Amino acid sequence: MRKREKLTPEERFALALDLIKREHSFAEVCSHYHVSHTTAYKIRNAFLEGGRRALAGARAREAVDPVVEEERPLGDEARSGRAIG
Repeated sequence: MRKREKLTPEERFALALDLIKREHSFAEVCSHYHVSHTTAYKIRNAFLEGGRRALAGARAREAVDPVVEEERPLGDEARSGRAIG
Protein backbone atom coordinates (compact mmCIF):
# COMPACT_ATOMS: atom_id res chain seq x y z
CA MET A 1 0.00 0.00 0.00
CA ARG A 2 1.30 3.45 -0.92
CA LYS A 3 2.06 5.90 1.88
CA ARG A 4 -0.61 8.56 2.27
CA GLU A 5 0.21 12.13 1.28
CA LYS A 6 0.30 14.78 4.00
CA LEU A 7 -3.00 16.09 5.26
CA THR A 8 -4.04 19.53 4.08
CA PRO A 9 -4.73 22.16 6.75
CA GLU A 10 -8.46 21.70 6.09
CA GLU A 11 -8.16 17.94 6.64
CA ARG A 12 -6.18 18.48 9.84
CA PHE A 13 -8.88 20.86 11.09
CA ALA A 14 -11.65 18.39 10.22
CA LEU A 15 -9.77 15.52 11.88
CA ALA A 16 -9.31 17.53 15.09
CA LEU A 17 -13.01 18.47 15.14
CA ASP A 18 -14.05 14.86 14.54
CA LEU A 19 -11.92 13.75 17.48
CA ILE A 20 -13.27 16.46 19.76
CA LYS A 21 -16.93 15.84 18.82
CA ARG A 22 -16.53 12.14 19.70
CA GLU A 23 -19.32 11.08 17.33
CA HIS A 24 -17.07 8.26 16.10
CA SER A 25 -14.45 6.19 17.86
CA PHE A 26 -10.86 7.33 17.84
CA ALA A 27 -9.89 4.33 15.72
CA GLU A 28 -12.64 5.10 13.17
CA VAL A 29 -11.44 8.68 12.76
CA CYS A 30 -7.83 7.54 12.36
CA SER A 31 -8.90 4.99 9.79
CA HIS A 32 -11.00 7.50 7.87
CA TYR A 33 -8.10 9.97 7.56
CA HIS A 34 -5.48 7.21 7.14
CA VAL A 35 -3.34 8.45 10.02
CA SER A 36 -1.73 6.72 12.98
CA HIS A 37 -2.99 7.19 16.52
CA THR A 38 0.18 9.15 17.30
CA THR A 39 -0.41 11.57 14.43
CA ALA A 40 -4.05 12.01 15.41
CA TYR A 41 -3.08 12.81 19.01
CA LYS A 42 -0.51 15.35 17.82
CA ILE A 43 -3.03 17.09 15.55
CA ARG A 44 -5.67 17.14 18.29
CA ASN A 45 -3.25 18.49 20.88
CA ALA A 46 -1.96 21.21 18.54
CA PHE A 47 -5.56 22.22 17.78
CA LEU A 48 -6.44 22.40 21.47
CA GLU A 49 -3.29 24.37 22.30
CA GLY A 50 -4.09 26.90 19.56
CA GLY A 51 -7.58 27.31 20.97
CA ARG A 52 -6.20 27.71 24.48
CA ARG A 53 -3.85 30.49 23.31
CA ALA A 54 -6.63 32.23 21.36
CA LEU A 55 -8.92 32.23 24.39
CA ALA A 56 -6.15 33.55 26.63
CA GLY A 57 -5.96 36.70 24.52
CA ALA A 58 -3.19 38.87 23.17
CA ARG A 59 -1.02 38.71 26.30
CA ALA A 60 -0.59 34.96 25.94
CA ARG A 61 0.38 35.31 22.27
CA GLU A 62 2.99 37.93 23.18
CA ALA A 63 4.44 35.68 25.86
CA VAL A 64 4.76 32.79 23.42
CA ASP A 65 6.35 34.80 20.59
CA PRO A 66 7.95 37.98 21.94
CA VAL A 67 9.66 40.29 19.49
CA VAL A 68 12.50 42.26 20.99
CA GLU A 69 13.93 45.05 18.84
CA GLU A 70 17.43 44.76 20.30
CA GLU A 71 17.71 41.12 19.25
CA ARG A 72 16.97 41.75 15.56
CA PRO A 73 20.08 41.56 13.39
CA LEU A 74 20.88 44.78 11.57
CA GLY A 75 20.83 43.90 7.89
CA ASP A 76 20.91 46.15 4.85
CA GLU A 77 17.16 46.80 5.17
CA ALA A 78 17.48 48.10 8.74
CA ARG A 79 20.44 50.34 7.90
CA SER A 80 18.73 51.84 4.86
CA GLY A 81 15.52 52.59 6.77
CA ARG A 82 13.38 50.11 4.80
CA ALA A 83 10.87 47.99 6.66
CA ILE A 84 11.91 44.51 7.71
CA GLY A 85 9.32 41.91 6.76
